[in-house]
Amino acid sequence: MASFQVTGFVSAITYKQDFCFVFVDEYKKGYIRKDGARVDDKYLSWKCIFNKNYIKYISGHFVKGMLVEIKGEVLPFAIDHDKMVDGYSVNAQTINMASYPRASVKQELKMIKESQETSTEQPNLEDFTQDDF
Repeated sequence: MASFQVTGFVSAITYKQDFCFVFVDEYKKGYIRKDGARVDDKYLSWKCIFNKNYIKYISGHFVKGMLVEIKGEVLPFAIDHDKMVDGYSVNAQTINMASYPRASVKQELKMIKESQETSTEQPNLEDFTQDDF
């Protein structure tokens, strides 16, 4: 089986009796071909199938619009009304909330550490405990 991994935004969640679908939109950046033609940005939509054991977990932790990472297996066929048709099936095995990657995270951590080391401030408890009005 082919492994599958996608990071994208949840566009819809559909619950059935024995399984649920999680639809994920993945951003694909456009580019310029060698002949100079521009290929536009686009979103790829994936329909991931989770078995009934995940229904309670997904309904309690995930909603439309969340950034998630899903891992699973891809099968080279799809099933439509108990009949195999052309397409693919994504049997999902894990779903996790994803975080937005930041290129400057190391620099920010270094700045925080340096500012904490050189801090000469003293807390002013008298002003803090005074009434505002």
